[in-house]
Amino acid sequence: MNEREFYNVLLVEDEHFLRQSIVRTIDSLDDAFKVTAQASNGNEALECLEKDDIQIVITDIQMPVMNGLQLAERINRQYPDTITIILTGYADFEYAQEALRQHAFEYLLKPVDPEVLHKVLSKAGLKLGQVNINSDVSEFGNYDAREQVDYIVNYIQEHYMDAVDIGELADQMGFTSAYLSKIFKRFTGTTPIKMLTNIRIHNAKKLLKNTKYSIQEIGKEVGYPDQFHFSKTFRKVVGMNPSAFREIDGNPENLQLHD
Repeated sequence: MNEREFYNVLLVEDEHFLRQSIVRTIDSLDDAFKVTAQASNGNEALECLEKDDIQIVITDIQMPVMNGLQLAERINRQYPDTITIILTGYADFEYAQEALRQHAFEYLLKPVDPEVLHKVLSKAGLKLGQVNINSDVSEFGNYDAREQVDYIVNYIQEHYMDAVDIGELADQMGFTSAYLSKIFKRFTGTTPIKMLTNIRIHNAKKLLKNTKYSIQEIGKEVGYPDQFHFSKTFRKVVGMNPSAFREIDGNPENLQLHD
């Protein structure tokens, strides 16, 4: 990934309410991905692709004018570096097979599971980084850059509740923290620290909404043993403190996320 702040996502869905719901979900997951364009059918999507710099397309299958499979085929032919993710309510393996034959990157079922969506977007970011990585990658010597970054992503996802030390991870790979962050951002669009924070806060919001744990307990569950630090970080990311979030029961209609 070049020195952009985030990957541009085009969301193609003919149901307005569902489209806005997915936009909010993506906005809440990771600052490396932003829905910068929306369309209600395949023709509108192609117009967006022609005029905008889009890296990822998330498209429904069942749409008027041009369905998602037809759109995926056009994208693959006209914009081969753009990643297409198929979104559908049809739990039919034949649809999945056809989507993959049309060179879709992944297949997701509605209603969208935020965790699954986040993992798919993270994988998409890694693939885009591999396509666009510049000559700095050669500095990794015998290491495969993508494998190293993929390892860190998986490590963060599995150990976010622990005392993750990015500097220690960098040392294990023979890099400085600054250099590791630079390469990590080129592949994923974000830094290891930001990804760790986003994953922790995402899981904290789920615990606030679905459990009766105290704020201190939730902080410890997601890797913040210090309640003050947890509350401060939560407020910086979400725009309100954990108690306020819990009072509105995590209703996304009432949230305004902050970068």
